[in-house]
This record gives sequence, structure tokens and C-alpha cells, in this order.
Amino acid sequence: MRKIKKFKIQVYAHEVLRKARKHKLDLAGAGLGEEQAVREYASALAASLEPAVVFEYLSHEDTTASRINPGSSAPLTVGILTLGGTFEKKLSAPPDDTHKRLDRIAAQVFLQTAVGVTAGLVLREAEPEGYELGEPLYISSCPEPDAPPRETTDVPLYENELIKELCARLEAAKIGVTFDIGAFTPKYSALFALPWLLKKKKKN
Repeated sequence: MRKIKKFKIQVYAHEVLRKARKHKLDLAGAGLGEEQAVREYASALAASLEPAVVFEYLSHEDTTASRINPGSSAPLTVGILTLGGTFEKKLSAPPDDTHKRLDRIAAQVFLQTAVGVTAGLVLREAEPEGYELGEPLYISSCPEPDAPPRETTDVPLYENELIKELCARLEAAKIGVTFDIGAFTPKYSALFALPWLLKKKKKN
């Protein structure tokens, strides 16, 4: 098991702006009509980030791994990550609905970026064993990731029992995370898995 606290993540302010425009937020009405204003706002939010993550390798024989990624004969890494309590407080009192929606978009971008940083670390372990990584599987996340919906044939993962089991196994309390009544504390946190995939042989 590995634990990392207060690691640095890249602030993709342009991605926050792109998603805000995609969702047709009234940025001008909120005093954020200029592109630079949105970038500065996203950077100000990011200043309160305190990302922390704990993650663990699970072999494919592990019963928990088979529940998360059924039918797979490859291992996976499961982790829990939070953006921290200070970040939650920063987003606790938005002045209007536009800021509230923009804050959620920023949290989504920051969370997925932090999971991406974790994936980069895991890849260093997977590659020497002949594996690459698949797309992250979000077991539970706030906000939910901006990703294609999971197929209905997938085993339902949003079960409090599984989430609590994984929080205990990963000792989520070591990074200050708890889960109760269907929600994380701190609020902006994610429980996820990174599937290991055998590298495809290159054709001559």
C-alpha cells in the first residue's frame, strides 16, 4: 500500500473554461466574462487543494478485485483520493448558481487530474511486469467524472457495502477520509480502480 499527501497537480484552467462553455454557464453574468478571469478563478480555487491518495495492488485472484472488474484475469490497483477539507471549505458558499456550477466543474477537473497523477505512478509498477493501464473505473466519486456512462452489463459498483469495505482495507482514515450515509468526508473525494492490461504485441 502506498500513501501520498499534498502532492502537486497541474491546474488545467483551460479545461475548466472549456467545460463551463460546454455547459453554457452565464460567465459574463457572474463577472467572469473574460477568459483570463476564469483562469484566475480556477487558479484561486486550486490554491486550496490538498490532494492525498492511498492505493494498493490487488491480484486477479483477490475476491475484491473480481467484484470491481469481473471477468478480468489481470490485476488492478484500487485507490481512494481526496482534494482535502480546505478545498471543501473554499467551495462551501458560492455567491450564485453560476459560481456553484463552475466550482463543481473545477472540482471534477482537479479530481480527474489527481487520479491521472496516481495512474502515472502505478504505471511505473505495471510496465516492468508487461502491463499497461486501462481507463480508471470510478466506484464512487464526488463530483462524478465526466466520462462515458458504464455499460449496463457491468456489475453495479455503487454499493455502500463495497465502498465501506474498500475504505477499511485502504485505511482511508490515514488521509482523513471517511464514508457514511452515501457520502465522503471531505466531500470532494473518489474511490477508483486502475485496471492492469497486458500490453499488446506490436505487429511487424
